[in-house]
Amino acid sequence: MCSLIRKHLPWNLLKVVSPRQTQRLLSVVTPDIIEPRKVKGRFASEEQKRIIAEFVTKSSSTFIDWNELKSSVLSINRGYINEKNINGCILEACSQQKRSDLVKSFMKYVKECSNGKPNLALELLYIRSWYKSREELTDDDQYEIQTSCQSLFKNNLHLMNPVLLEAIVMGLCCTPLWRDSLEFIKASKIENDITVNTLTCIILRAFEESEMDLGWTLIHNLFNRHRILPLEIVAAWFSLCEKNVNCSYRRVLEFLRDNEYIIREDLAELIRNKIKQSGIKATTTMVYHHNGKCKNCNQVLKNVDITDSEFKMLQECFLSNVMVGKNIFNNSSPQELNDFKDFIEITAPYDVVVDGLNLAYAYRGKVGNHSITKVIMKNFIAKKLKVLLIGRKHLVKMLGKEFDFIKKNAHIFFTNDLSKDDPFVLYAAMYSGINTQILTRDLMRSHKFLLEDVHMKSIFQKWLQIHRLGLKIRPGDEVMIKEPIKHLQATQESENGIWHMPYQEIKERGSWSKPDSSPDKWMCIQI
Repeated sequence: MCSLIRKHLPWNLLKVVSPRQTQRLLSVVTPDIIEPRKVKGRFASEEQKRIIAEFVTKSSSTFIDWNELKSSVLSINRGYINEKNINGCILEACSQQKRSDLVKSFMKYVKECSNGKPNLALELLYIRSWYKSREELTDDDQYEIQTSCQSLFKNNLHLMNPVLLEAIVMGLCCTPLWRDSLEFIKASKIENDITVNTLTCIILRAFEESEMDLGWTLIHNLFNRHRILPLEIVAAWFSLCEKNVNCSYRRVLEFLRDNEYIIREDLAELIRNKIKQSGIKATTTMVYHHNGKCKNCNQVLKNVDITDSEFKMLQECFLSNVMVGKNIFNNSSPQELNDFKDFIEITAPYDVVVDGLNLAYAYRGKVGNHSITKVIMKNFIAKKLKVLLIGRKHLVKMLGKEFDFIKKNAHIFFTNDLSKDDPFVLYAAMYSGINTQILTRDLMRSHKFLLEDVHMKSIFQKWLQIHRLGLKIRPGDEVMIKEPIKHLQATQESENGIWHMPYQEIKERGSWSKPDSSPDKWMCIQI
């Protein structure tokens, strides 16, 4: 109330009265002399949205005065809704509340006001609105939508983009001509840029029509493009399984196994609930890192295995696509790379390659009286291992006097301060052979991405998992080097028919995340 008075009383009056006197003023200021407070900024926008939402909720289909609604909303100044975007805001509000009757009414009103030609953005929003209410469509509605989509595609083919194509496909998937969307995608010539939602809409419609093979073909297409498995697709498959005895939930588990995909917790919960409904036991569990044993069933998971031929393929692919590719020269120079190659040819192979800068920045504090880098290097040297330390030149200053000890007992290569050192770490390890280990906290995701072949990405991930050492500092400054996790961290089926499925927790933004690539949780599914 005090803030309200401050708005409407002369500013100099409140400067000369005390807070107690201000309270006394409350008794003499009557409501009839207080003018309504002007709304602006965020509050104005919220008020505009409230008016639209309330109108949509309370409106009947008999008579709707859209002009009155627009006048009410636009009478509020300084909100983000204006003459240019108000039609879209109203249509979106009708769509969110699934008021297909209001969607029709408002679009008819817009066409009357624009001589039958609403702008393209509004037409696309109109089609998307229909998709949300697709179960309620009449034959006439479906005919209108398919005619509109065909017209939009024909008239805008020269302007085709992923967003426009997505809306057209969503519209077609509301009609009996949903299969035409596949032809539209081919004809659009932007097949490589189609969105997740575009393919998802077709997959959902395919499952609705019991087109299992088409649906799964498109799922593989979607996954290969975007490396994602949307929850609504899995839900649609399980719904089909309940109606069709020829469908099985195992197909989802087999897909996760074959693609080594670790799902999120919400999808894992959906799978658990659906599987339990079929009378199968599914239990949240954990897998011990040191031996790969499931806490729930005591089954030991499969070990990761990379053959010599696979490692050779990875070496060749990495050295050509990642190390010698264009990306290395963005932060390095050909001369530096050649110097490094010469150095490796002379000094390799190594037992361990250490990412020095990553280690130094990850553990900046002292362990006892020494840096973590010296403690680790001393540990390896005591085991008579041949070690290569890779870092940037300013690491020398960070190490100070301890650099002399490391220089005497290990091989060292420092890159320029602007160079990326992790490609050098990977190069040295792969050049040294299949048994060389690396010590780093970096998951090397960017380098995995640069390996375009899906099979190569899988081999790289497995190689990194079983060769990347970890580090743990216990109370009392005890430094422990953790051996790599040897068991396969992907969905798998044992010989006795027990499935183990890993998944990641959904974390709040800013919450702690594990510094390794191991999954947060596992599910033990006993058939």
